[in-house]
Amino acid sequence: MSFVSVAFLGLVPATFLLYHATSRLALRNLIILAASYVFYGWWDWRFLPLLVGISIVNYAAAILIAASPHEHTRKLLVFSAVAVAIVVLAIFKYFSFFVDSFVTIAQHAGLKPNLPTLRIILPLGISFITFQGIAYVVDVYRGKHVAERDLVKFLAFKAFFPQLVAGPIERASNLLDQFSKPRQFTADHADRALWLLIYGYAMKVVVADSLAMIVDTLFIPEQPFGWSVVLATIAFGIQIYADFNGYSLIAKGVALLFGFELTWNFRYPYWSVSISEFWRRWHISLSTWLRDYLYIPLGGNRRGETITNRNLMLTMTLGGLWHGASWTFVLWGLLHGTVLALWRKVPGGDEPPSTIARGAGWAVTMLVVFVGWFLFRAANWNLLVGMLSALRNWEWAPVHSAVTLAVLSLTIPLMLLEWQLQSHGDYFLIRCPAWMKYPLFAALAAVTIAASGHVNATFIYFQF
Repeated sequence: MSFVSVAFLGLVPATFLLYHATSRLALRNLIILAASYVFYGWWDWRFLPLLVGISIVNYAAAILIAASPHEHTRKLLVFSAVAVAIVVLAIFKYFSFFVDSFVTIAQHAGLKPNLPTLRIILPLGISFITFQGIAYVVDVYRGKHVAERDLVKFLAFKAFFPQLVAGPIERASNLLDQFSKPRQFTADHADRALWLLIYGYAMKVVVADSLAMIVDTLFIPEQPFGWSVVLATIAFGIQIYADFNGYSLIAKGVALLFGFELTWNFRYPYWSVSISEFWRRWHISLSTWLRDYLYIPLGGNRRGETITNRNLMLTMTLGGLWHGASWTFVLWGLLHGTVLALWRKVPGGDEPPSTIARGAGWAVTMLVVFVGWFLFRAANWNLLVGMLSALRNWEWAPVHSAVTLAVLSLTIPLMLLEWQLQSHGDYFLIRCPAWMKYPLFAALAAVTIAASGHVNATFIYFQF
């Protein structure tokens, strides 16, 4: 069920009314759980047992880990729980990828392997569900969180529908603990939720979906123009940000309707002046997950420069593969890992000491990020090679002027708004006088509704 579907716009008000009709915490948690299962099963109910099964494994493993007095048993249990999660993810997301890759390599070596192939449908949000479960089990093992014994509460945490499909990847210390506390819906909640929903839907419908039409038209293997490659890459970089951040803002707004506070998943990443700062601002829940559950366990930066660089490369490469079963995602991860390692050698690179240095840092960071977006969007070798071939022809065609104008008309207002949000606070608009605030909200909502004729019902990160 997409956030931009009629079904979702019916589910949220119905759940809201039922939820706030009672003050009993256990009943409210049960209502959230039921709504979450309706939300997830709407696309294909056959995947509900998978969601429930993964949740039960996480639930039971954590209880067993917490109850075991022997460190060897605890390690075995956490290893088993993580292994089960990874195997499930590998089967659904990577089985065909690894089989196809092996067959291709074997054929180049002159072999003709006959391996089984399966047509596996990728469950929505499987990567997010898996990573959130791994974080919970590991945190219980590390003693950072107690094992939850209320099954309804835990299942609701695992299936919480505002963030189920595309995050943020919530930690138990934030989201699960909120299921144990009384939750109020105040005037402040209403104002913040209204702004987040209007802003999020505007980013998705007005910016992301408008740019999607440009990107889909220009990202083709037969692309003849180099400028089309550049403009398509810039358009996609803005599209994926508006699409994913739009989802995150909507998720945060919907959660507020029920008294829950989700973490911020984006903090104005295109204002970053270093690649490391970009990763502190972009998809924050994933970057901190990779840091806490992969980079640091590998040794982090504690064992010398060579090991640190290795850890960065491994972390970002696996982070790229997390996004999808394609070698272009691996290349995207390798690019970011390489630049992160190189950036450590730049004096003051993470915090440029002057305005000129900050400007240069921003320019280099954006160059790396958008080259990465080109690899990210070129989902297969055929498309990648075709688009790269177009760089031999730098003719400026009339279409390029129209595309440039369209991209700028959508990007500049977004960047100006972000500049104000950074300067005055995320919610500064809701503190404006009512005569200014509500007409502004109404105008933005009207623009969004007017643009909804070309709305794309899916979000880019639904595929991950």
